[in-house]
Amino acid sequence: MNFRKSYSKFTVIRAMVQGVAIGLAAVLVIGLTIFSTGGKDAKPSKTVVTSGPNTEETEEKPADGTAIPMYVKQHGVFSSEETATEFITSNPALANTAIIQVGDQFYIWGAVWLKESQVVLKEGEDAFKKKIQVTPGTCKTADINEVKKALLAEDLSKIKLSKAKDDAKKESDFEKKLTAITAFTKDSSIARLHLLSHYSSQDPCFKIQF
Repeated sequence: MNFRKSYSKFTVIRAMVQGVAIGLAAVLVIGLTIFSTGGKDAKPSKTVVTSGPNTEETEEKPADGTAIPMYVKQHGVFSSEETATEFITSNPALANTAIIQVGDQFYIWGAVWLKESQVVLKEGEDAFKKKIQVTPGTCKTADINEVKKALLAEDLSKIKLSKAKDDAKKESDFEKKLTAITAFTKDSSIARLHLLSHYSSQDPCFKIQF
């Protein structure tokens, strides 16, 4: 009788120990599996977030560089300079406009402003506002800094140019061009247009983009 009771207790205790051990082992295996899976999933997401935006920002900075935003009054766009000229000739109201080539297209513009708040469109006028980007480059017949200074001036008729001792001829050429334009019109938006027209086509030291 005593042997049977002792044997029975031993069996129960052993079963309990085995059950606890198996349970702990199962929990450990499941925990390791979840931890391992979670670690693998987290790594790709970090790589995507880190590499994406940084690459785009690096590529966009040079594009924004020295570009100057301006606003123009556009009357039309043509595939050839001849048709653009004919359109201006047939409309006396476009006498002060200029034809500016950008890419393969020829645009008829009537004014250039520095700020959007300065744009003036007359009622009934067949024209609309257009934003452009003007990027300085290298001039052949003028000092790029002087041309840029004139383009950014609110009143071109009052602009004062610096005198360069070692480059008097180029300075004189630009002064003559600016004097002729400001004598032609007292409206700075129109004067700026013809200045930009000359220095983006005849002496292409400015690049125009949309």
